[in-house]
Amino acid sequence: MKTIEETYRERLLMLSKQYGGQTGLSKRIDKSPAQISQWVNGSADSKTGKARSMKSDTAREIEGALGLPRGWFDQPVKTADTTPQEGFIQFTLLDVKAAAGNGFDNSDFPESVQLVEVSEKWARNNIGNNLKSISIITASGDSMHPTFHNGDWLFVDQTINFYEGDGIYVFASAIGLKVKRLQRALNGDLWVVSDNKAYTIDVIPKSELDTIKICGKVVATLRLERI
Repeated sequence: MKTIEETYRERLLMLSKQYGGQTGLSKRIDKSPAQISQWVNGSADSKTGKARSMKSDTAREIEGALGLPRGWFDQPVKTADTTPQEGFIQFTLLDVKAAAGNGFDNSDFPESVQLVEVSEKWARNNIGNNLKSISIITASGDSMHPTFHNGDWLFVDQTINFYEGDGIYVFASAIGLKVKRLQRALNGDLWVVSDNKAYTIDVIPKSELDTIKICGKVVATLRLERI
């Protein structure tokens, strides 16, 4: 049985598609695209660490603004495209490309493109049990070969919005969104490393670490190969 938080997210996805995305919906309900994105993606609250979810009072407010019946948000969505098959789990594919090369310019508040189903067994074996914090983005470029390739799906844990040790992170900088391996030097500088050895290592000095924003950590990849 779905929780009320899951039902709210599914209903928000429906409205987002109906009104031309989260930006279009935000104008109709007087909520920011950032707020809608946090509700849809279940982004972790920076203070509590719990997934953000819409309150019932807010649901009633949106129903009124859009002329929907009271309680519309509380009714579970039973359509096939929002209910995973038995043994499968759904992730949100975001309208984002992270450059494995030069930065890729994206909207500050990416919209959900679709729900993607994968085997729950595969997800738990390759990602772990903290699956609600995971979203999918698309890699762009070749600088992270052979770890992943252009067009691969990257499973990103958005609750890891800080450097927690060597790993592959999605981060925003002045030239756009990147996905690179980050390593801390002994002097506190941050090395931006490409797994493709044809690329050089960039260095972000310790004094300039506030010029980037870590958006998440890549915990798994998925490749669809033509045969």
